[in-house]
This record gives sequence, structure tokens and C-alpha cells, in this order.
Amino acid sequence: MSEPVRAESADASEAGEVFDGARYIVRARRLADLSQRELAEEVGLSRATVGRLESGASRVDTATLSVILGRAGLRLTVVDRDGREVGPVPSDVLRDNADRRFPGHLDVRPPQDAPSDRVHPRRGVREARGWFEQRPSRAARRGRAGVPADHPTVSGLREDRRAAYWRGVASAETRRAAEPQPECSCFDDCFERACLTDCPCQCEPDHRSVLGSLHLLQPPSGE
Repeated sequence: MSEPVRAESADASEAGEVFDGARYIVRARRLADLSQRELAEEVGLSRATVGRLESGASRVDTATLSVILGRAGLRLTVVDRDGREVGPVPSDVLRDNADRRFPGHLDVRPPQDAPSDRVHPRRGVREARGWFEQRPSRAARRGRAGVPADHPTVSGLREDRRAAYWRGVASAETRRAAEPQPECSCFDDCFERACLTDCPCQCEPDHRSVLGSLHLLQPPSGE
């Protein structure tokens, strides 16, 4: 019986039919083997409400439909023309300084990647939490790199910073392994204050004589 269901859904999709949630409620009841009264009790609705939803007398919202479908092991999903599932936009996208989401049709860039046609804030004004491109520069960038999938997210930028940090650590470790530091050959007395004058290592020179010379070069405080 499942094969005709898929074929019917595909035909309806190709014909551009408006989504009919009422018929999916009936489908869910049949798969879950529930009467209208039983379904109503499970999802917290009245039997009359379920009847109105199935008849189309009342419109079903996506939240209620998701709960009803869940009773039959089904879920709502959005697919593109090729049948690939499309998820919603992330919930933690970057926001502007007024804590508002940037317009969805614009391409947003992280705070450190300001477009060339934007002016940085004056001193004393908060740094921008994100940028969006004006249409001319946006069109040029889209022509070069395509359309970005989503606005940057707070969690994504955090992961990028963490990854950059560990890349720096790995790079430093690689350089350290390629050019190892010579072993310290200081005398024991060198660790009391600074390297002795005849210490071959001289990794901790005594700077006090240099600092004293610089002090002598400073003009008197009265001048």
C-alpha cells in the first residue's frame, strides 16, 4: 500500500497542488490505527477539532500537524526540486547591534570581514556585530563565489576561531620540531639572578647595566 502513496504524492507535487494537511491527518490516523477520538486524546485536542481539521473546515498549523504526524512515526520535511531535504535557517545567525536578524535576502559577513563600501564606526561607537553587502557588491561577489547557503552563525564563528587557534598551535609545534631549541648549558649559579659572564648559554642576560645606562640618558625631571 505504501507504493501508491508515494506515487500519489509525487504526482501531486509535480502538478503544483497546494499542500493539504487535512489528508495527511487522515493518513496519520490510518497508519497509527487511531480513531478521531483516540487521536484527539493523544494530542490534547477535542474530537470535534480533529474532525474539523480533517474536513478542511479549520486550517491546521504546522506545529499541530507535526505532533499528529509524529504519532504515526512521520515528520514534516521540505525538499528542493531534486528531492534533497532543505533545513531551516540556523537559530543563532549573526544579529545587528540592536539584536535584530539581518534581512534574509541579504548576504551577511562576519564583523572582521567588512565590505569595502562600508564605513567603520567612529571612536566610542560599538563595533559592528556583522555586515551586509549592498546589492551591487553582493551581485559581484555572488558572481565570483556563488550564493552563500546561510548567514554566518555565532556558533560557526566560535568554531572557526577555535580551529584557527589549534592550527596556530600545530604550526608552532611543527616549527619547533623542525628547529629545536638548543639545550640549556647554564651554570647552576645562573638561575640565582642572571647568566654569569662566562656562561656559554647566556639565555638570561643581566639587563640591569643596560637599564642603568638608559636612565643616565634621561633628562633631569626639572627640565
